[in-house]
Amino acid sequence: MHLLELISQYLKIDEHIEHFFREETETKTYSKGEILTHQNSYSQKVFFMEKGLARVFYYENGKDITTNFYPEGRVFGNIDTIFTQKPTQYNIETLEESTITFCNYEKLNQLCEVSLPAANFSRYLLGNLMTQLITRLASLQHTTARERYAQLLSENPDIILRAPLGMVASYLGISQETLSRIRGKEI
Repeated sequence: MHLLELISQYLKIDEHIEHFFREETETKTYSKGEILTHQNSYSQKVFFMEKGLARVFYYENGKDITTNFYPEGRVFGNIDTIFTQKPTQYNIETLEESTITFCNYEKLNQLCEVSLPAANFSRYLLGNLMTQLITRLASLQHTTARERYAQLLSENPDIILRAPLGMVASYLGISQETLSRIRGKEI
């Protein structure tokens, strides 16, 4: 399993972790455009992108606003509902045919109670997620559109080729016309 191989790079796989991945996770292939979770619903799933691309988005004043992209190797979910037990504000959608491994957060939490390596890895993942959120917030508050575009190209250059430009523009907090002008100046 690809996810287990990835995790084994960070922690020693004990019997609890092995059992968890064998019994408590599921891997499924989703078609392009499938909604994994819906705004105003509850989802306790934690997803790992094996192959493909997904995005998180919400609707505001009739507009579709992309907040993040998740390519291969990324962990994601509706953190707002997992930790607050309130309906999520976000939708998660596949942008390509995607193979995703997922599990229930509560089951993952139970694993962390019996496996110190799993608990340590969970803290590592949460730290990464918090760092990503802080970096994203700082980017939106303190950088120009051109700088955000350059950052996207340096961190995830293939997103420009894989996601529709309207979604990329929304993610960057700019109009599609502004994105086109920025891209035109890079040639």
